[in-house]
Amino acid sequence: MKKSQSGLDYGLDFQQSSGFQVDSESKPLLPTHNPGGTAVRHTQQSNGARISSKGHVPASTGVTTRTDRSTIAASRAAVISGVLYSISSAALTLLNKKVMVHYDFTAVHALLCFHCALSVVLVRACSLMGWAEVEPLSWELVRIWMPVNLIFVSMLATNFYALQLVGVGMVSVLKNMSSLFIICGDYALFQRAYSWHVWACLVLMVGSVFSGGVTDTNFSWLGYTWQMVNNVFTAGYALYLSRVTERVSTHTHEHRPLNQLSMVYYNNMLSLPLTLLLVLLHMEFVGFWKQEALYQPSFQALAVLSGLCGFAISLSSIWFVSLTTATFYSLVGSFNKVVVAAVGIWWFGESTELRNLASIAAGLIAGTLLPFVKMRSGARSRSTQ
Repeated sequence: MKKSQSGLDYGLDFQQSSGFQVDSESKPLLPTHNPGGTAVRHTQQSNGARISSKGHVPASTGVTTRTDRSTIAASRAAVISGVLYSISSAALTLLNKKVMVHYDFTAVHALLCFHCALSVVLVRACSLMGWAEVEPLSWELVRIWMPVNLIFVSMLATNFYALQLVGVGMVSVLKNMSSLFIICGDYALFQRAYSWHVWACLVLMVGSVFSGGVTDTNFSWLGYTWQMVNNVFTAGYALYLSRVTERVSTHTHEHRPLNQLSMVYYNNMLSLPLTLLLVLLHMEFVGFWKQEALYQPSFQALAVLSGLCGFAISLSSIWFVSLTTATFYSLVGSFNKVVVAAVGIWWFGESTELRNLASIAAGLIAGTLLPFVKMRSGARSRSTQ
């Protein structure tokens, strides 16, 4: 059977292409090559002894080697990237909900267009400062990347539609359904098999969605439908992106895979005409400047902050997954849903009916268990090969 190129295995694919290596217990990464080469390094010790030319250090000397410093640096980077990923991903959902619901802002596509434009400006700023290199636009790359971009815009837009109509708690549970679509896509496209434990978690997720919908006092057929459509686009984005990144590497300037900053740039630059088209189709330009929210400093600040969070999660997610295992990356995302659901229920005063809360809790627990179960299933399959 072929190995999956999506979902929880994405981190493993990134490790192979980036030259980083992660162990099976989510420990920090070190580069796969020795950054110090074979150079002889002598360090003066307090007792007058020297480290041998082979680099052996007595355990009692307490001398910090280059590898020790690299390990510490990698650990700190993993913590920083994980915290940034957690904060930005949680804040993005909560801020988008606040902007659209609290301020009664109806120009959803205009807000999406603003977020894309802000990300393009930030990417160009990073490039001008020399922090990272951005792959220049070319018609060949645009042609290959456009299907991904269509899915990307659809994913963002449907997420806005769902947040307008569904509470944050139930959105967090419904988002777990994207795992079901990804796993089904893995099976259909890559012939990947899963153990019954994985399917049991998925059944629990589906059950929590049904029970949550029945007990949701603010149930909306349209809102739930939009979130399920969003899950389909999310799964499609995860499954299709890996195929496109393989193809696009042969058309880049130096025939190498696109870095994350270039992906962010292409996604958002190509999204601008698409989001502008949505603005025109929905006639949002009519009466746009009459919306009172536009002239409130608090709305302006939240709109900019949510755009910054969208940019931050794009970069921090790839940074974080390159410094840890794919399972740990998914686990942090699952715990994030718990935080978002709890804060959202409190912040927006959503329903606290006991049966609905129990359904939300069951769905979040199933989503948190899934990475563990999938990891153990993968370990068993490798041991039998």
